[in-house]
Amino acid sequence: MAKTETRAVSDIREHLERFRGVTLQTLEWVPDGTLHFAPQEGLRPFDEQFLHIARTEEYHIRGLLLGDWNRERYFARPSELTREALRRILDETRGVTLKALDELDPARLDDHVQVPDVPVDWTLRAWLWYLVEHEVHHKAQLALYLRLVGVIPPFFALAFPPGVRPDVRG
Repeated sequence: MAKTETRAVSDIREHLERFRGVTLQTLEWVPDGTLHFAPQEGLRPFDEQFLHIARTEEYHIRGLLLGDWNRERYFARPSELTREALRRILDETRGVTLKALDELDPARLDDHVQVPDVPVDWTLRAWLWYLVEHEVHHKAQLALYLRLVGVIPPFFALAFPPGVRPDVRG
């Protein structure tokens, strides 16, 4: 069982890393001057979508794996949301996540954990997969935003070179 559980953590880690590569590629493909673009009022612009991905991951990883449910850190925002600041935040957050996953006892995956103010009964495994799904969800929104500003988004699952899209015929 321990080998299976260790594999489960490795699978989560692999998905997080693969999808983060595409998220970072998406950030690089946002055209200059459009980082603050939102399709309509009331929707998060590009920059805040990227920040939300990072801060949600940080909040949940620090809470779930490190026991630190500091909401103030979740809402922390740099003075200016630049491409460089967002890349740094995404990279730093992922560093915390990978370190915490490296130190995670896989036997904890089936423990039920409670996230403050969220009325669901999920296991740690389910919450970790939620973080993968959360990034995919917002990455899809970012892909739509790119289309709206005239950019064909990166392939959703792997960071390929620009123009390489196995899902689109050449």
